[in-house]
Amino acid sequence: MSKKLKAILAKNEADLTAEEKALILKHVADLDEETKTKFAKTLEDDESEEEEEGDDDDDDDDDDGIDEKSLKALIDKGIDKSAEARSEAIIQKTVAKFFDGVNLARKKSLESGTTVVKEEGKETREFFKALLNRDYARAKALTTSTTGVSPDDAKAGITIPSELLAEIYRFIPDYGVARRNMRYLPFSGPGNERDITALAAAVNVYWTGEGVKKTSTQPKFSPVTQTLKKMAAICPLTEEIIEDSAIPLKSLLGELFAEAIGVEEDFQFLAGVGTPWTGILNNASVNVTYQLTAGTANVHTDDLLNMKKGIPASARRNAKYYFNPDTEILLQQLKDEQGRYILQQPTDSAPGKLWGSAYELTDALPAPDEVDAGDPWIIYGDFKKCAILGDKQQIRVKLLEEGTITDTDGQTTINLAEQDMVALRIVERAGYVLVLPDGINVLKNEAESGS
Repeated sequence: MSKKLKAILAKNEADLTAEEKALILKHVADLDEETKTKFAKTLEDDESEEEEEGDDDDDDDDDDGIDEKSLKALIDKGIDKSAEARSEAIIQKTVAKFFDGVNLARKKSLESGTTVVKEEGKETREFFKALLNRDYARAKALTTSTTGVSPDDAKAGITIPSELLAEIYRFIPDYGVARRNMRYLPFSGPGNERDITALAAAVNVYWTGEGVKKTSTQPKFSPVTQTLKKMAAICPLTEEIIEDSAIPLKSLLGELFAEAIGVEEDFQFLAGVGTPWTGILNNASVNVTYQLTAGTANVHTDDLLNMKKGIPASARRNAKYYFNPDTEILLQQLKDEQGRYILQQPTDSAPGKLWGSAYELTDALPAPDEVDAGDPWIIYGDFKKCAILGDKQQIRVKLLEEGTITDTDGQTTINLAEQDMVALRIVERAGYVLVLPDGINVLKNEAESGS
């Protein structure tokens, strides 16, 4: 449990801010019964909250009459419960990037004098126009296949056009460490689960003499179940933006949704605490290496070398280290007895290596100052060999265009219909499973003698 969360739990419930309540909800699985009782009203309010409330604000902060503060509230209220508690930073970043992209596209269009709609992205634009006009038959005609899922309808959502789907999946590997490194096996057919047979023990060989009875051997297999769960990403739009021929809608939406999906997958599959996923870092079946000296500031490259010893040689061949960018800075400060930097010299242009292994940075893993005593914080292993990521490539979109939502101040409201605002909610089903936990090792902020 982080120091920040402990400080919040020491307060009285009536004194909590909205952000502090959100942090408590994020870590509800870590709370004991006494603490849950103390903050019962906060937890009850979360359970009773409507999934889709409205929002309203009369301020006009940009050319299209959109209040970015209200947009932030709109997104926060619409995101699935599974991601709601940690949506704050993603919301702010998504809104800012969306408006940056819109303004840049318009600027380029004005400078070049070109406002003609290109054929590329036309399908996406026509799809959203059909949704706005409630022409669901036309929208369905522009969508991907719906086999294996519930039928498309206005209430449940409609599968997105194939060109936007391809754009989202084109960008996802750019943002997702999990997507880039885990073995990808898409789901097919109905259902949210599938069984995967994992190798638990390999075949053994024996030396034998002439005429001697041969020792029999056989591989052992262990079935594991991979389950899909739903996640959502939301992006605000105005009807004018959908109509605006200067905006490359397909590229803009594709990149935004891909980034949101990649960020959330990394957090859940690498560092999830059980709601909805238990990530690799917190998986009870992986190997654990304890630091030679407790305290993240005391980490040494010998700790990282010991992590390599904790997994089979076959899993080390393509293994990588995974840690937070702030951890990289910490490791870059380490020097040997001759005063040389161990990880990388300041003049080196290429990324350094740790004991011959590459490493990847991700904000999904905790920074050194967020790690308490006994917490795991660095991962080592070959994700391609040890973990499988899957999804159903039938992303669904729902257009939120009516209703009122309460702003973050709890008083101001914004009416979507009156201000010509809509919000796109895209939902995807995805999941991962660790098929070879013995091939993964995590470093704990705890001295070896205390294990």
